[in-house]
Amino acid sequence: MKNTVFRLLLLTLVILLVLSHSLLAENKRLNIAMILWRGETRAESGFKDALKEYGYAAEYVIINADQDIKKLGRLLSQLKPEFDEFDYLYTFGTTVSRRTRVIVNDKVPQIFNVVTDPVGAGIVQSMQSSGGNISGVSDAIPVSMQIKSALEIISFNTLGIFFNPREKNSMIARKELYTVAQDLDFEVIDLRSPPAQKMLQENLQKLIDKSILVDAVYLSPASFLVSNAKLMGSQLRAAKIMSIGAVKNFIENGVLIGVVVDYYQLGRSAAKIVDRHQQGEKLQNIPVAKAEEPYLIINKTTSDLLNIKIPEAILKKATLVE
Repeated sequence: MKNTVFRLLLLTLVILLVLSHSLLAENKRLNIAMILWRGETRAESGFKDALKEYGYAAEYVIINADQDIKKLGRLLSQLKPEFDEFDYLYTFGTTVSRRTRVIVNDKVPQIFNVVTDPVGAGIVQSMQSSGGNISGVSDAIPVSMQIKSALEIISFNTLGIFFNPREKNSMIARKELYTVAQDLDFEVIDLRSPPAQKMLQENLQKLIDKSILVDAVYLSPASFLVSNAKLMGSQLRAAKIMSIGAVKNFIENGVLIGVVVDYYQLGRSAAKIVDRHQQGEKLQNIPVAKAEEPYLIINKTTSDLLNIKIPEAILKKATLVE
């Protein structure tokens, strides 16, 4: 009799464990729309990998605006009736995150990523409290840090800046650069580059043929420019123009130097916000996560081509790419 009761209790316990695990697995299923500006990046890989490690079984719908503001508006309008089918809307970049924030209006939890200044862009009320059903990750690196790090290796009196006037984060970087220029006493020359291939090529050609004279150039964090990193890196290298990049992809494609963040880690930080929300915290109470440990990256091939001698102390702390 005792054995029978024991077996029944054991069987009941096993059944309860199986049911609880099944319920837990069901609760950890997420349906996420990824609204992107320039296709999938390392940020999205980090986000997906981290969610998987946290135990979530997520299904993703990828929506890519292809850096087209009209297409973005059209896609969001088409998606709007289906918003309530998603547990989260993941948005990449300032342009996408701002537009989505306005249209969604707190109806669905929104997780933004790679947004330089979410407060200045009107996406959140403050870095500590978003004021709505939204939180995310900032990729901000002070322009002053980028420029001061570059000045440890190169010197310049005139610095050209490539920027996209249609991207908020690019304009923020431009404004910060002018402030830094006043403090450090150098001249800034605008190389206005909206999303038009012809205008970008014209600006590069003006540098190559010396119709615009600068000692170095700074490439701001604009998606249009990042998408043309290979073109810009190769032409600036061929013209032997010193260059500073705000995004890792620039330096990997020939730009000389930059202080950058790891997009993969930004994605992981965004996934952590989802996990905290799933644990019961309100998104409006989860502070915007900041980029951790920006690091110096140098293109060794470009530095050799330009005959730039990098101090040993800097080489020891820098990441080198060819």
